[in-house]
Amino acid sequence: MNVLVTGGTGTVGRHVVMLLRRSGHRARILSREPRGHVDAVQGDLRSGAGLAKALAGMDTIIHAASATREPLAVRAVDVRGTRRLLELARDAKIRHVVYVSIVGIDGVAYPYYRIKLAAESVVREDRVPWSILRATQFHSFLEGVLRAFARLPGVIAIPLSWQFQPVESKEVAQRLVDVVLDKPAGMLPDFGGPEVRDFKSIANSWLAARQDRRRLLNLRVPFKLSRMFAAGKLTCPDHKDGVITFDQYLAEKYALS
Repeated sequence: MNVLVTGGTGTVGRHVVMLLRRSGHRARILSREPRGHVDAVQGDLRSGAGLAKALAGMDTIIHAASATREPLAVRAVDVRGTRRLLELARDAKIRHVVYVSIVGIDGVAYPYYRIKLAAESVVREDRVPWSILRATQFHSFLEGVLRAFARLPGVIAIPLSWQFQPVESKEVAQRLVDVVLDKPAGMLPDFGGPEVRDFKSIANSWLAARQDRRRLLNLRVPFKLSRMFAAGKLTCPDHKDGVITFDQYLAEKYALS
């Protein structure tokens, strides 16, 4: 099968590309910076440049691109860019698009999640037969959040009661590959990691793995958004599909560093 992977150089996309190619399928990457990548087309969801070329000869799409690092461009890429991609995909006779989303976004009032919901709505407009897979937070994402909170010397202050269900991006990638090689299935069951944990235990594991002795402090965030995180709105306890725990991820990463 010929699969176009948007976001094919990102956290989950690069694993998708590798898995597809290892199993004998063609994986074409859509990227704004394709230099150095095999079977990659330069394109831009925001402007539409290169999309028709990227879609030529493809059968299906795994749509994992998002402008998470460009806050001012998120809606242009994630919503309008998704609509533009799917309009062209319909003309190109694409048989199946799989969209990657986030568990719990319809229950948390966060601006980026509203944009992801809007992008889901675009997919649901049925220009192309579709599947949507929502996953919980990647291990690497949570580590990035911890790094952001750890900028002060000697301490790390976080909302200790926030709850997450960390999942390994490689496992999500395998699920995406299985889905794209199957028939369109609409809204799929959530895909979560093996454990629901509070931020305190996640941070303690991270500090221990790094042999970091800084003190852990509770950061009180008196907003509704914080209460939603603490209530576990971003978790799916009935769907513990992943196998690799956050501690296992850390042990592998820091054993190699």
